[in-house]
Formats: sequence, C-alpha cells, structure tokens
Amino acid sequence: RPAAAIGDLLEDGGAAGTLPAPPGPSGLAYVLFTSGSTGVPKGAMIEHRGMANHLAAKILDLGLTASDRVAQTAPQTFDISIWQFLAPLVVGASVDVLPDEVVRDPLSLLSEIERRAVTVFETVPSLLAALLQVEPGRRPDLAALRWAIPTGEALSPELCRQWFAAYPAIP
Repeated sequence: RPAAAIGDLLEDGGAAGTLPAPPGPSGLAYVLFTSGSTGVPKGAMIEHRGMANHLAAKILDLGLTASDRVAQTAPQTFDISIWQFLAPLVVGASVDVLPDEVVRDPLSLLSEIERRAVTVFETVPSLLAALLQVEPGRRPDLAALRWAIPTGEALSPELCRQWFAAYPAIP
C-alpha cells in the first residue's frame, strides 16, 4: 500500500522507529505483466539483481554519462521503459519523456529529438523506417544523437543501409 507519510514506513509508526531493511539482490524490484508469445497474460517477477545487471549493461554498452539525454519513448507499461527511466538517472543524465502523440508522428519525433538534443533514442524498426520516409529536406541533422537503438522487431539489412545513408555518423 502507498505510504501516506514517512511515519507509515516506520516499524512502530513513530519517529523512534526504523525504516525497513532494503531488499536484497533476490528481492522483488517490480512485476511486468505481459502476454508474451502465448497470448495469455502473466506477471514476470523481476529481481533487484536482474534489474541492476540490466541497467549496468545499458550504461556500459551505451557509454552513458551525466551529459547524456535519453529519450523515454516506450509506453510506461512496456519493459524497455524501465531502463529508459532509470539508467540515465544512475549516471546523472537526463530522461526526456516524450508524449505519445510526438512518438507516433515521425516528423514531430525527429524534431523533438533534435530540439531536446537527445543523445540516445530507442525505437522499433517500423518507426525507424517511418522516420526515414520524412523528406530529407525536412529531416533534422540530429546533431546530438549518439545512438539509435532498434528493438522489438527484426532490423533488415536494407533498413540499416537506409539509416546509415541518412545518418552515417549515428550507429
């Protein structure tokens, strides 16, 4: 249950109590509900160690630093939203939460990535393809972007070639 006040977290409800011990590595961090490949909804329990390992891997693989700005584009109910929210904060970077209406509109999304100086952006290849359909003269340079991360669908070699033709310096 949500705590109404910090006193609710204390063992005896008063200022003399102590805060509960933090969960250990095998403690539950969150439950992600998914239908996965079966179509039958189920809860996947994620332990602190799994979440921490995932965040550490993202930080290391992407070279995240305090100067980064990560676009939070995934629905908050989707698993990738966890790293998009938390990994930047671990290193002191910024999280830019982009509204759904921006994420769904290729030109608006490109414009916001440019305007906000986003350095890390994750998307599905089908949206990546839509971004590349924006007229080249209207497509921003994305000067700050260091990483465009495809996820959730197969990335075709042709789409990869199209991306690098448009943005050769952005892996």
